[in-house]
Amino acid sequence: MKDRYTMIFPNYTIGVEAYEKIREVCPRYGKSVVVIGGRKGIEAAQEKMVRAVEGVGLEFTGFIHAGGQSSDENIERISEDSAVQEADMIFAVGGGKAIDTAKAVAHRQNKPYFTFPTVAGSCAAAASIATIYTPDGKFQDYLYSTIPPVHVFLCSRIMAQAPVEYLLRGIGDTMAKYYEAAIASRGRKLQHRDGMGIALSRMCLDPLYAYGEQAVADNRRHVVSPAFEEVILAIVMTSGLVSNFAAPEFNGHIAHQLFVELANLPAAEQCRQHGGLVAYGILLLLLCDGQEEEFKRFYAFCQSIGLPTCREETCASEEDIRRVFRATEKKQDVRIMPYKVTQDMLHEAAEKIEAYHSKQK
Repeated sequence: MKDRYTMIFPNYTIGVEAYEKIREVCPRYGKSVVVIGGRKGIEAAQEKMVRAVEGVGLEFTGFIHAGGQSSDENIERISEDSAVQEADMIFAVGGGKAIDTAKAVAHRQNKPYFTFPTVAGSCAAAASIATIYTPDGKFQDYLYSTIPPVHVFLCSRIMAQAPVEYLLRGIGDTMAKYYEAAIASRGRKLQHRDGMGIALSRMCLDPLYAYGEQAVADNRRHVVSPAFEEVILAIVMTSGLVSNFAAPEFNGHIAHQLFVELANLPAAEQCRQHGGLVAYGILLLLLCDGQEEEFKRFYAFCQSIGLPTCREETCASEEDIRRVFRATEKKQDVRIMPYKVTQDMLHEAAEKIEAYHSKQK
C-alpha cells in the first residue's frame, strides 16, 4: 500500500555523565566525527566529548560553529565544509537552532547524526523535523524528515548550568503540545501513528505540572535533581516523540501560530522567549475552547514559575495583538481544527485574561 510508512525511534541516555555512553554507541557508525553546534554549546561539551572518545578509535574532523540561525544559507555553507564531507557521522550540539542546523546538514549529506542538547529549550534534539528561519531570525518553514537522531545524549550536569530562561521556554512549548493536540484531535477518528502521538502528548503535561516548579527552582541554582531530569525528559524526549508520531497539524496550531506572529513583531525583540509567547497563546486557547478551570490551573502554574500571564508580559502592544489575531484567524489550519477560531473569540479571550489578571493582583 502506497500510504504505509516507517517509524524510526531515537535512543537516548540521560544522566550527569551521559557522554560516557558515546564510546559504546557511536563507534559502530564509523571512525570520524564532525561536531556542529552553537559556540556556547561546543564550549560546554567539547572537553567531555573529547575525553569520552579516547581509546575507541573515533577522530574529530572539526568543530564547526552553526552561526546563529538555522537558515538555508547556514545549512548550505556548513554542508560544503571539508570537515563535514570527510566525517562519517555528525554530532549536533547546543540549543534548538544549532541542533536543527546540524540536523539539516545530516539530512542533506545522508549521514547518521547524534544530538547533544546543552539546554532544555525545545524538542529539537529528539525530533526529526527542523525549523528553518531567515538569516535575520524570522520563521520561514519546516524541513520535514522521518529520520530522527540515532541517539540523544542528555547530560543533565551541562543542561543544569544553562540559564533558566531556556527551561521556561521548553516548558511552555511542551505543554502546548498536549493542549493543542487534544483540541485539534477532538472527535476525530485517528490512525495508529497520530493516535500514538496524541496519547503520548499527555506526558507533555502531567510531569510538568508535577515537577515543573521544583525543576525551575533547581535550574536557577544550577542543581541536577530528579525533578529537573523528569522535566528535561518531557521537553526533549516526550515532546520530540509526539512531533515524530503525530501529523504537524496536531502539533502546533493556535498557541504556536500566535508565537510565530508575535515573534515577528518589533516589540517581540524585547521579549523573545518562545515558551513565554506560547504560554500566552495557551491561555488564549483554553479560554477560546471554554476550558475555564484548566485556564485557571495553567495560569497559576505560569505565575509560579515566571511565564507570562497577561499581554503586557509578552511585550506586545494592543495594536500588535490586533495584527496578530488577524493573521492567526487567516493562517489557522481549519481542516484540522474542530471549529474556526475568529478574531472576536481571540479578543474576548484576551479581555478575559486581562480581567482575571487584574483580580489576582
